Amino acid sequence: MAANYWSSTQKTSWSFSRDKLASIRDEVEKPHAQLVHQHPYADRRLMFIFLRDRLLQLAKRLPFRQQCVATALVYMHRYFLSTPMQNVNLYLLTATAFYLASKTEESPHHIRIVASEARQAWPEFVPGDVSRLGEMEFCLISEMRSQLIVWHPYRTLIDLKDNQDLKLTSDELGLAWCIINDSYMTDLPLTCAPHLIAVIAMFLAVVFYPYTRSNAARPPGQDSLMGVDGNSFSSMGGRPGLAGVLGSAMHGLPMNPPTTAASANQSQTNGAGRPGASEPPRLITPDRAQTMAVIQQSEKFTNTIKFLVESDIDLKQMIDGTQEIISLYQVWEEFNEKAIKEAVSRCLKSNAIDT
Repeated sequence: MAANYWSSTQKTSWSFSRDKLASIRDEVEKPHAQLVHQHPYADRRLMFIFLRDRLLQLAKRLPFRQQCVATALVYMHRYFLSTPMQNVNLYLLTATAFYLASKTEESPHHIRIVASEARQAWPEFVPGDVSRLGEMEFCLISEMRSQLIVWHPYRTLIDLKDNQDLKLTSDELGLAWCIINDSYMTDLPLTCAPHLIAVIAMFLAVVFYPYTRSNAARPPGQDSLMGVDGNSFSSMGGRPGLAGVLGSAMHGLPMNPPTTAASANQSQTNGAGRPGASEPPRLITPDRAQTMAVIQQSEKFTNTIKFLVESDIDLKQMIDGTQEIISLYQVWEEFNEKAIKEAVSRCLKSNAIDT
Protein backbone atom coordinates (compact mmCIF):
# COMPACT_ATOMS: atom_id res chain seq x y z
CA MET A 1 0.00 0.00 0.00
CA ALA A 2 1.41 3.41 -0.98
CA ALA A 3 2.00 5.90 1.80
CA ASN A 4 0.42 8.68 -0.22
CA TYR A 5 -1.77 9.20 -3.24
CA TRP A 6 1.04 10.46 -5.48
CA SER A 7 2.90 7.14 -5.36
CA SER A 8 -0.23 4.97 -5.36
CA THR A 9 -1.50 2.76 -8.18
CA GLN A 10 -4.57 5.01 -8.32
CA LYS A 11 -2.33 7.85 -9.51
CA THR A 12 0.04 5.82 -11.67
CA SER A 13 -2.42 3.35 -13.25
CA TRP A 14 -5.97 4.66 -12.85
CA SER A 15 -5.76 8.40 -13.56
CA PHE A 16 -6.52 9.55 -17.09
CA SER A 17 -7.05 12.67 -19.13
CA ARG A 18 -10.53 13.13 -20.54
CA ASP A 19 -9.28 12.45 -24.08
CA LYS A 20 -7.49 9.28 -23.00
CA LEU A 21 -10.59 8.08 -21.16
CA ALA A 22 -12.75 8.59 -24.26
CA SER A 23 -10.18 6.75 -26.39
CA ILE A 24 -10.09 3.78 -24.01
CA ARG A 25 -13.87 3.50 -24.01
CA ASP A 26 -14.02 3.63 -27.79
CA GLU A 27 -11.48 0.80 -28.00
CA VAL A 28 -13.42 -1.27 -25.45
CA GLU A 29 -16.71 -0.92 -27.32
CA LYS A 30 -15.33 -1.70 -30.80
CA PRO A 31 -15.29 -5.52 -30.41
CA HIS A 32 -18.80 -5.37 -28.95
CA ALA A 33 -20.23 -2.73 -31.30
CA GLN A 34 -23.20 -4.85 -32.36
CA LEU A 35 -24.21 -5.60 -28.75
CA VAL A 36 -23.82 -1.97 -27.71
CA HIS A 37 -25.84 -0.82 -30.70
CA GLN A 38 -28.53 -3.46 -30.18
CA HIS A 39 -28.98 -2.58 -26.48
CA PRO A 40 -28.21 1.12 -25.99
CA TYR A 41 -28.05 2.21 -22.37
CA ALA A 42 -28.76 5.63 -20.90
CA ASP A 43 -26.12 8.29 -20.29
CA ARG A 44 -23.20 6.83 -18.31
CA ARG A 45 -23.95 9.15 -15.38
CA LEU A 46 -27.54 7.92 -15.24
CA MET A 47 -26.32 4.33 -15.31
CA PHE A 48 -24.08 5.01 -12.32
CA ILE A 49 -26.98 6.58 -10.44
CA PHE A 50 -28.83 3.33 -11.11
CA LEU A 51 -25.85 1.24 -9.94
CA ARG A 52 -25.47 3.35 -6.79
CA ASP A 53 -29.13 2.77 -5.97
CA ARG A 54 -28.61 -0.98 -6.42
CA LEU A 55 -25.64 -0.85 -4.04
CA LEU A 56 -27.72 0.96 -1.43
CA GLN A 57 -30.56 -1.51 -1.95
CA LEU A 58 -28.17 -4.39 -1.32
CA ALA A 59 -26.63 -2.70 1.72
CA LYS A 60 -30.01 -1.87 3.25
CA ARG A 61 -30.00 -4.90 5.53
CA LEU A 62 -26.22 -5.20 5.88
CA PRO A 63 -24.08 -3.05 8.18
CA PHE A 64 -21.75 -0.99 6.00
CA ARG A 65 -19.53 2.06 5.96
CA GLN A 66 -20.36 4.56 3.25
CA GLN A 67 -16.78 4.34 2.00
CA CYS A 68 -17.60 0.76 0.98
CA VAL A 69 -20.18 2.14 -1.45
CA ALA A 70 -17.70 4.72 -2.77
CA THR A 71 -15.00 2.09 -3.25
CA ALA A 72 -17.45 -0.27 -4.98
CA LEU A 73 -18.41 2.50 -7.43
CA VAL A 74 -14.73 3.14 -8.20
CA TYR A 75 -14.21 -0.57 -8.82
CA MET A 76 -17.05 -0.53 -11.34
CA HIS A 77 -15.66 2.58 -13.03
CA ARG A 78 -12.39 0.71 -13.48
CA TYR A 79 -14.02 -2.52 -14.63
CA PHE A 80 -15.92 -0.71 -17.37
CA LEU A 81 -12.59 0.40 -18.84
CA SER A 82 -12.16 -3.17 -20.06
CA THR A 83 -15.75 -4.40 -20.47
CA PRO A 84 -18.83 -2.62 -21.87
CA MET A 85 -21.81 -2.37 -19.52
CA GLN A 86 -23.88 -4.43 -21.96
CA ASN A 87 -21.44 -7.34 -21.71
CA VAL A 88 -21.79 -8.00 -17.98
CA ASN A 89 -24.56 -8.87 -15.53
CA LEU A 90 -24.79 -5.50 -13.74
CA TYR A 91 -26.63 -7.00 -10.78
CA LEU A 92 -23.99 -9.66 -10.18
CA LEU A 93 -21.24 -7.07 -10.69
CA THR A 94 -22.90 -4.76 -8.14
CA ALA A 95 -23.03 -7.52 -5.53
CA THR A 96 -19.44 -8.52 -6.23
CA ALA A 97 -18.11 -4.96 -6.09
CA PHE A 98 -19.86 -4.43 -2.76
CA TYR A 99 -18.52 -7.72 -1.38
CA LEU A 100 -14.94 -6.95 -2.48
CA ALA A 101 -15.09 -3.32 -1.31
CA SER A 102 -16.38 -4.38 2.11
CA LYS A 103 -13.26 -6.52 2.52
CA THR A 104 -10.94 -3.78 1.24
CA GLU A 105 -12.48 -1.24 3.59
CA GLU A 106 -12.23 -3.66 6.55
CA SER A 107 -15.97 -4.07 6.95
CA PRO A 108 -16.31 -7.61 5.55
CA HIS A 109 -19.40 -9.75 5.05
CA HIS A 110 -19.44 -13.48 4.38
CA ILE A 111 -19.83 -14.30 0.71
CA ARG A 112 -22.90 -16.43 1.40
CA ILE A 113 -24.66 -13.56 3.16
CA VAL A 114 -23.95 -11.12 0.31
CA ALA A 115 -24.99 -13.70 -2.30
CA SER A 116 -28.19 -14.44 -0.37
CA GLU A 117 -29.11 -10.76 -0.06
CA ALA A 118 -28.40 -10.20 -3.76
CA ARG A 119 -30.46 -13.22 -4.72
CA GLN A 120 -33.35 -12.00 -2.57
CA ALA A 121 -33.15 -8.47 -4.02
CA TRP A 122 -32.84 -9.52 -7.69
CA PRO A 123 -33.95 -13.19 -7.96
CA GLU A 124 -34.39 -12.93 -11.71
CA PHE A 125 -30.80 -11.94 -12.43
CA VAL A 126 -28.53 -13.24 -9.65
CA PRO A 127 -27.59 -16.94 -9.87
CA GLY A 128 -28.31 -19.08 -6.84
CA ASP A 129 -24.83 -20.61 -6.96
CA VAL A 130 -22.49 -18.76 -4.57
CA SER A 131 -19.52 -19.77 -6.70
CA ARG A 132 -20.73 -17.38 -9.43
CA LEU A 133 -20.08 -14.44 -7.13
CA GLY A 134 -16.64 -15.88 -6.34
CA GLU A 135 -15.88 -16.20 -10.05
CA MET A 136 -17.00 -12.62 -10.64
CA GLU A 137 -14.78 -11.46 -7.77
CA PHE A 138 -11.79 -13.17 -9.39
CA CYS A 139 -12.64 -11.50 -12.70
CA LEU A 140 -13.01 -8.07 -11.07
CA ILE A 141 -9.68 -8.38 -9.23
CA SER A 142 -8.00 -9.58 -12.41
CA GLU A 143 -9.30 -6.69 -14.52
CA MET A 144 -8.04 -4.25 -11.88
CA ARG A 145 -4.67 -6.05 -11.80
CA SER A 146 -5.11 -6.60 -8.03
CA GLN A 147 -4.83 -2.84 -7.46
CA LEU A 148 -7.61 -2.50 -4.91
CA ILE A 149 -6.59 0.41 -2.68
CA VAL A 150 -8.68 3.53 -3.36
CA TRP A 151 -7.91 7.02 -2.08
CA HIS A 152 -11.05 9.04 -1.37
CA PRO A 153 -11.67 12.82 -0.96
CA TYR A 154 -13.26 12.48 2.49
CA ARG A 155 -9.99 12.78 4.42
CA THR A 156 -9.07 15.99 2.62
CA LEU A 157 -12.50 17.43 3.36
CA ILE A 158 -11.98 16.78 7.08
CA ASP A 159 -8.62 18.57 6.81
CA LEU A 160 -10.38 21.52 5.15
CA LYS A 161 -12.88 21.58 8.02
CA ASP A 162 -9.95 22.01 10.41
CA ASN A 163 -8.55 24.93 8.39
CA GLN A 164 -9.12 27.96 10.62
CA ASP A 165 -9.13 30.40 7.70
CA LEU A 166 -11.94 28.65 5.81
CA LYS A 167 -14.20 28.35 8.88
CA LEU A 168 -16.49 25.72 7.38
CA THR A 169 -19.66 25.09 9.37
CA SER A 170 -21.09 21.62 10.04
CA ASP A 171 -23.88 22.28 7.52
CA GLU A 172 -21.38 23.28 4.83
CA LEU A 173 -19.33 20.19 5.62
CA GLY A 174 -22.45 18.02 5.27
CA LEU A 175 -23.30 19.63 1.95
CA ALA A 176 -19.74 19.16 0.65
CA TRP A 177 -19.85 15.53 1.83
CA CYS A 178 -23.01 14.95 -0.24
CA ILE A 179 -21.37 16.52 -3.30
CA ILE A 180 -18.37 14.20 -2.90
CA ASN A 181 -20.76 11.23 -2.77
CA ASP A 182 -22.39 12.47 -5.98
CA SER A 183 -19.01 12.83 -7.70
CA TYR A 184 -18.77 9.02 -7.91
CA MET A 185 -21.51 9.11 -10.55
CA THR A 186 -19.18 11.14 -12.81
CA ASP A 187 -15.76 10.46 -14.33
CA LEU A 188 -14.02 12.51 -11.63
CA PRO A 189 -12.70 9.43 -9.76
CA LEU A 190 -10.78 8.60 -12.96
CA THR A 191 -9.71 12.12 -13.96
CA CYS A 192 -9.21 14.12 -10.73
CA ALA A 193 -7.03 13.67 -7.67
CA PRO A 194 -9.06 13.06 -4.48
CA HIS A 195 -7.90 16.31 -2.87
CA LEU A 196 -9.12 18.27 -5.89
CA ILE A 197 -12.58 16.67 -5.70
CA ALA A 198 -12.73 17.65 -2.01
CA VAL A 199 -11.81 21.26 -2.83
CA ILE A 200 -14.45 21.39 -5.59
CA ALA A 201 -17.08 20.09 -3.15
CA MET A 202 -16.01 22.58 -0.48
CA PHE A 203 -16.15 25.48 -2.93
CA LEU A 204 -19.60 24.52 -4.21
CA ALA A 205 -20.83 24.14 -0.64
CA VAL A 206 -19.63 27.64 0.32
CA VAL A 207 -21.24 29.17 -2.77
CA PHE A 208 -24.46 27.16 -2.58
CA TYR A 209 -25.21 27.09 1.14
CA PRO A 210 -26.67 30.64 1.36
CA TYR A 211 -29.40 29.52 -1.06
CA THR A 212 -30.42 26.73 1.30
CA ARG A 213 -30.84 29.25 4.10
CA SER A 214 -33.39 31.09 2.01
CA ASN A 215 -35.20 27.78 1.31
CA ALA A 216 -34.39 28.03 -2.40
CA ALA A 217 -33.10 24.47 -2.57
CA ARG A 218 -33.78 22.94 0.81
CA PRO A 219 -34.65 19.25 0.79
CA PRO A 220 -38.37 18.70 1.46
CA GLY A 221 -39.13 17.99 5.11
CA GLN A 222 -35.73 19.03 6.38
CA ASP A 223 -34.96 22.17 8.39
CA SER A 224 -31.29 22.06 7.55
CA LEU A 225 -28.86 20.07 5.48
CA MET A 226 -27.85 16.67 6.74
CA GLY A 227 -24.63 16.22 8.60
CA VAL A 228 -21.92 13.69 7.88
CA ASP A 229 -23.07 10.15 8.55
CA GLY A 230 -20.60 7.32 8.23
CA ASN A 231 -23.36 4.76 7.66
CA SER A 232 -25.29 6.45 4.87
CA PHE A 233 -24.56 7.71 1.38
CA SER A 234 -26.38 11.05 1.33
CA SER A 235 -26.85 12.85 -1.96
CA MET A 236 -27.82 16.23 -3.38
CA GLY A 237 -28.99 14.77 -6.68
CA GLY A 238 -32.50 14.52 -8.01
CA ARG A 239 -33.77 17.84 -6.66
CA PRO A 240 -35.58 19.88 -9.33
CA GLY A 241 -33.81 23.10 -10.25
CA LEU A 242 -30.60 22.29 -8.36
CA ALA A 243 -28.42 22.52 -11.47
CA GLY A 244 -30.00 25.86 -12.40
CA VAL A 245 -29.34 27.30 -8.95
CA LEU A 246 -25.72 26.13 -8.95
CA GLY A 247 -25.20 27.33 -12.51
CA SER A 248 -26.64 30.75 -11.74
CA ALA A 249 -24.51 31.05 -8.62
CA MET A 250 -21.32 30.11 -10.47
CA HIS A 251 -22.01 32.51 -13.33
CA GLY A 252 -22.73 35.25 -10.80
CA LEU A 253 -19.35 35.00 -9.12
CA PRO A 254 -17.04 37.98 -9.63
CA MET A 255 -14.31 35.87 -11.27
CA ASN A 256 -16.67 35.08 -14.16
CA PRO A 257 -17.43 37.43 -17.08
CA PRO A 258 -21.05 38.58 -17.54
CA THR A 259 -23.18 35.78 -18.93
CA THR A 260 -25.01 36.34 -22.20
CA ALA A 261 -27.69 34.05 -23.53
CA ALA A 262 -25.31 32.79 -26.22
CA SER A 263 -22.41 32.11 -23.87
CA ALA A 264 -24.69 30.41 -21.34
CA ASN A 265 -26.08 28.14 -24.04
CA GLN A 266 -22.56 27.27 -25.25
CA SER A 267 -21.48 26.54 -21.68
CA GLN A 268 -24.37 24.15 -21.18
CA THR A 269 -23.67 22.44 -24.51
CA ASN A 270 -20.05 21.81 -23.54
CA GLY A 271 -20.88 20.82 -19.97
CA ALA A 272 -23.61 18.33 -20.71
CA GLY A 273 -21.67 16.73 -23.56
CA ARG A 274 -24.39 17.12 -26.16
CA PRO A 275 -26.27 20.10 -27.66
CA GLY A 276 -29.73 20.73 -26.31
CA ALA A 277 -29.25 18.46 -23.30
CA SER A 278 -30.54 21.12 -20.93
CA GLU A 279 -31.62 24.71 -20.75
CA PRO A 280 -29.14 27.52 -19.98
CA PRO A 281 -28.92 28.52 -16.32
CA ARG A 282 -31.72 30.82 -15.29
CA LEU A 283 -30.78 34.44 -14.76
CA ILE A 284 -30.39 35.42 -11.14
CA THR A 285 -33.65 36.76 -9.75
CA PRO A 286 -33.64 39.75 -7.34
CA ASP A 287 -33.67 37.35 -4.38
CA ARG A 288 -30.79 35.37 -5.80
CA ALA A 289 -28.92 38.54 -6.68
CA GLN A 290 -29.27 39.63 -3.08
CA THR A 291 -27.97 36.28 -1.89
CA MET A 292 -25.07 36.52 -4.35
CA ALA A 293 -24.17 39.94 -3.00
CA VAL A 294 -24.03 38.51 0.51
CA ILE A 295 -21.73 35.70 -0.69
CA GLN A 296 -19.36 38.08 -2.45
CA GLN A 297 -19.14 40.41 0.52
CA SER A 298 -18.66 37.64 3.08
CA GLU A 299 -15.34 37.01 4.79
CA LYS A 300 -15.76 33.28 4.18
CA PHE A 301 -16.04 33.70 0.42
CA THR A 302 -13.00 35.99 0.39
CA ASN A 303 -11.00 33.49 2.44
CA THR A 304 -12.08 30.65 0.15
CA ILE A 305 -10.92 32.49 -2.97
CA LYS A 306 -7.68 33.39 -1.22
CA PHE A 307 -7.16 29.74 -0.32
CA LEU A 308 -7.67 28.67 -3.95
CA VAL A 309 -5.35 31.32 -5.32
CA GLU A 310 -2.56 30.63 -2.84
CA SER A 311 -2.72 26.85 -3.15
CA ASP A 312 -1.04 24.75 -5.84
CA ILE A 313 -4.39 23.56 -7.16
CA ASP A 314 -4.82 23.32 -10.92
CA LEU A 315 -7.56 25.93 -11.32
CA LYS A 316 -8.39 24.89 -14.88
CA GLN A 317 -8.94 21.30 -13.79
CA MET A 318 -10.99 22.57 -10.86
CA ILE A 319 -13.23 24.59 -13.20
CA ASP A 320 -13.71 21.54 -15.44
CA GLY A 321 -14.52 19.38 -12.42
CA THR A 322 -16.97 21.95 -11.08
CA GLN A 323 -18.79 22.03 -14.40
CA GLU A 324 -18.91 18.24 -14.43
CA ILE A 325 -20.67 18.23 -11.06
CA ILE A 326 -23.19 20.81 -12.25
CA SER A 327 -23.74 18.84 -15.45
CA LEU A 328 -24.41 15.74 -13.34
CA TYR A 329 -27.23 17.52 -11.55
CA GLN A 330 -28.61 18.63 -14.92
CA VAL A 331 -28.73 15.11 -16.31
CA TRP A 332 -29.95 13.68 -12.98
CA GLU A 333 -33.30 15.36 -13.59
CA GLU A 334 -33.73 12.98 -16.56
CA PHE A 335 -33.22 9.88 -14.42
CA ASN A 336 -35.88 7.24 -15.07
CA GLU A 337 -35.20 4.13 -13.02
CA LYS A 338 -37.96 2.10 -14.65
CA ALA A 339 -36.63 2.74 -18.17
CA ILE A 340 -33.10 1.76 -17.17
CA LYS A 341 -34.30 -1.37 -15.40
CA GLU A 342 -36.19 -2.43 -18.52
CA ALA A 343 -33.19 -1.77 -20.78
CA VAL A 344 -30.87 -3.79 -18.54
CA SER A 345 -33.41 -6.60 -18.29
CA ARG A 346 -33.83 -6.80 -22.07
CA CYS A 347 -30.06 -6.94 -22.54
CA LEU A 348 -29.51 -9.66 -19.94
CA LYS A 349 -32.38 -11.84 -21.16
CA SER A 350 -31.55 -11.39 -24.83
CA ASN A 351 -27.92 -12.36 -24.42
CA ALA A 352 -28.25 -14.73 -21.44
CA ILE A 353 -25.40 -12.95 -19.66
CA ASP A 354 -24.48 -14.94 -16.54
CA THR A 355 -28.04 -15.37 -15.25
